[in-house]
Amino acid sequence: SVTSIGHGAFYDCSRLTSITIPDSVTSINDDAFKRCIRLAIVTIPDSVTSIGDYAFNSCSGLTNVTIGNSVTSIGHGAFYDCSRLTSIMIPDSVTSIGNSAFENCAGLTSVTIGNGVTSIGDSAFGYCDRLTSITIPDGVTSIGDSAFNSCGLTSITIPDSVTSIGNSAFKNCGSLTSVTIGNGVTSIGDDTFRFCYYLTSITISDSVTDIGKTAFNACIGLKCITYKGAIADWKSVAKVSRWNDGVPTDCIIHCTDGDIKISD
Repeated sequence: SVTSIGHGAFYDCSRLTSITIPDSVTSINDDAFKRCIRLAIVTIPDSVTSIGDYAFNSCSGLTNVTIGNSVTSIGHGAFYDCSRLTSIMIPDSVTSIGNSAFENCAGLTSVTIGNGVTSIGDSAFGYCDRLTSITIPDGVTSIGDSAFNSCGLTSITIPDSVTSIGNSAFKNCGSLTSVTIGNGVTSIGDDTFRFCYYLTSITISDSVTDIGKTAFNACIGLKCITYKGAIADWKSVAKVSRWNDGVPTDCIIHCTDGDIKISD
């Protein structure tokens, strides 16, 4: 007869090792299992539609999570600091991934984001330094501030559906070598690719109208930017001061009607 697991219901139950959530449950509320450090495996049934803020925050022993096919939202910090969690599959039913939902999941190596997701919150996967690859589905329209800050990503393709990339979204991704930005993006935020030392190439659509402060700061390996527009269009893009600090002066901008140097 239980339909919801209340706020902080099992908060700090440090000796809890397993839990069976019945099919009658439709919601797991804020802090429900926060700091259950010995909880290892969780299966969230298809009856559940929402996972509250910090629901499994700091469950440092959590190794496996199955998210049911009716969950529509994953709350802020829901799995923050679940350091032993290695993989996660987010079903198509989920439309939003909350701020810091999987932040600091240091062991996370595999993430599958369902096609229903439209927004990836601030710091959603921040500091997941073993996360080397991720596919952002076509339905995503926004990538929040610091969404993938300090991840281990080696390459990233941002689909055409995305219109904005938040500040510091890929900052400190030290293994990132190539980026393709889709045709829907209009702005690249401050510090977006700052300290991506090994970034060698990036493709930018002519839909981009502004590039934020220190967006490519210290990208010392950047050799070329492929811009899907003419030289005149590139020069008309609003670029905040110091947007390219630290980028080699001989970095080439490949435009549709010719090449120029980043310093031109």
